[in-house]
Amino acid sequence: MRFLFLILLSVFLFSCNNSTKEKDGFVNGILEDFSKMPDSVIYKGFAILDTIQLKPVDELVKELRRIPDLQEIGVGDELLRFRLKNGPVMLIKLKEFSSLTKGGATNTAIPPKLLLNTVIAEENSANVVGAQRGENRQHKKALILAPYEWQFENDDAKVPYSKLKNHRNYKGNINYKSNKTEASQNITIDDYLSFNDYDMVYLSSHGSKTCNMKGDAIESTSNCHSYISSGIKFRKNERQQLFDLLKSKNVRGIAFGEAEMFFIPKFFSNAYSELNNKLFIFSACQLGQEGDLGRTFSGILKNGQLFYWQNTIAVKDAFKAFDNMFDRMLQYGETAPTAFENMPDNLKKNIPLYKSEKKRGDSVEVFNYLKMATKGHAMHIIEPISFIDEKTKKELQEDTVYPFEGILEDDQPEEASFTLEFLGYTAQEMEEKSMSFSLKVDGNTVLDHVAFVPDADPYDNIEVKTGKNEKITRVTFKSVNLKKDLKKNSKVKLEAFFHFNEENYGYQMINVSTGSSDMRIVMKAPGGTINMFFDADNYGLKMTHPSEGQTMYSDAEGYVYVNVPGKGWMKTKLAQMFGAMAQLVPIKMDITGLKMNKGSVMHKIPAFAAEINISMLEKEPKAKKISGGIGTEKTVFIYEGRLTITFDSKKRLESLVENGANIHYYYEEQHITMPSAQTLTMSSFIN
Repeated sequence: MRFLFLILLSVFLFSCNNSTKEKDGFVNGILEDFSKMPDSVIYKGFAILDTIQLKPVDELVKELRRIPDLQEIGVGDELLRFRLKNGPVMLIKLKEFSSLTKGGATNTAIPPKLLLNTVIAEENSANVVGAQRGENRQHKKALILAPYEWQFENDDAKVPYSKLKNHRNYKGNINYKSNKTEASQNITIDDYLSFNDYDMVYLSSHGSKTCNMKGDAIESTSNCHSYISSGIKFRKNERQQLFDLLKSKNVRGIAFGEAEMFFIPKFFSNAYSELNNKLFIFSACQLGQEGDLGRTFSGILKNGQLFYWQNTIAVKDAFKAFDNMFDRMLQYGETAPTAFENMPDNLKKNIPLYKSEKKRGDSVEVFNYLKMATKGHAMHIIEPISFIDEKTKKELQEDTVYPFEGILEDDQPEEASFTLEFLGYTAQEMEEKSMSFSLKVDGNTVLDHVAFVPDADPYDNIEVKTGKNEKITRVTFKSVNLKKDLKKNSKVKLEAFFHFNEENYGYQMINVSTGSSDMRIVMKAPGGTINMFFDADNYGLKMTHPSEGQTMYSDAEGYVYVNVPGKGWMKTKLAQMFGAMAQLVPIKMDITGLKMNKGSVMHKIPAFAAEINISMLEKEPKAKKISGGIGTEKTVFIYEGRLTITFDSKKRLESLVENGANIHYYYEEQHITMPSAQTLTMSSFIN
């Protein structure tokens, strides 16, 4: 077999005419540009892979050294590397990858002092992945590649998928690609060339390294190389098609096994001149021993982080480490560097792995470390701010009918209270970093860089509460003037900005609905029941007094309509009529004290729904709150010790009750048409 190998090799080696060799990119017999490598040289390398037989490493090395035009040769735990003049890197597998680890074992542990990250994110320089994409930044995209899911019993690629798939920033935008069987081919070179389309990239694969050999010894670690298995496999009859594809895409940094493709770090620096506002996790073995991967990403990252393993890592240990890290980035909202710093040491440092040592007849313990390459801003992988629904105490959902305070379409600006959840920082950290909050409503700024910690004044319009952990703070901004009159049943765009500094911020945008200000009002007293119907579209109001058989109307101009016997419908603005109507209200309230810029005194009854709100009563010394808060459907106050005021689960005024009298509000659609009427004056009575 060895004789056949040498004959085939000689045929390939001497079939190449030197006059046809490419010179572009030629350095010491090495062409870096794959597109300029002659196919004949590439096939020479494959001829060796196809015919060489596995044997002890020293014998393989001696055999390969007999090959003319051999440019380089290197050895690692699992791979043997060689390169012919003007050809690509070719890899011989010395053994199959293990299902328990993410690459080969190493014989020694690298001293911890070499593992420290010398570049750390500067203080107060946080930002969010995808921040450069404007409003669309909240719809983040993640790419998760798991080429060896078929082999790993519990692939750690499932960690980011399970934790991000239902998060509002990533839901529906996770591209999870895996090979569920050994024969699967669901991952392509285009996936590895598409990193700029995503905000977070997670690769779970096998990694390894080789070190160049000089004579019979391995050279210093400065001449070693890291490899990442792409999971892309090919048959012999597919090689030419693969070569043509790689050349057409100007791919560099590729190494070939007999039937699979590997990356060296140069692949990424060739594919990407710059990577901005992104997070990368390469979960594979031995990617940190030579520093080439870290140096490569430090050169192409503008803002972002890369995490990778120093030595050999067991799949189960990788799962535990990233499970904790993603919990900190999501549940605590921390930036990736902060989450890394706060991980328990036993998940990122001195992680033990036992390797069988046949020569000694026992096993040796080696250690692993999680490393970080970082450049520019520290990345949040989610927007660390969200609107909270006061009813459910959970995140506010799109198109929710929001409890705006005021009557819609009355030419007066509405008010509203907003509860926001801020993640990633303690209250003290936010105060020290002078973080602030801004709010826009339909593009107009209504709160501008408002500082909300510390909560020094218990009587102001800002209420601060600690969330479910020390890195979550819930803040309610009460009675915010929206600076515009909202339309009935319309969309309102809310934008929240969590300012880390003058440049960077967390962001959420959500569309809510105004619903309708239409209502049916029932006033009950010992003397009878009065029904009122309010149509916010035309500001029309209808009042019926069933026991008296009376019906009255009022319009936006302030006219009151009455049906006068013998004259038909008449409308008037007589003050005497207003005073008489005020007497119909069954509860002792300063009705005429409410300022009305639209409508008549009758409109003051529906105006209560806007004038009386939770924020106002919380600051009113005469009002005592007796229920309301997390887990309660309604909020109830006692005013002056006599009047019970209740708000429903949507924070709308529901009822006013005093002794045997009450006013109940029902928020229902109304359609009121004013009757055709003559204007009633004093002369109308004389005639």
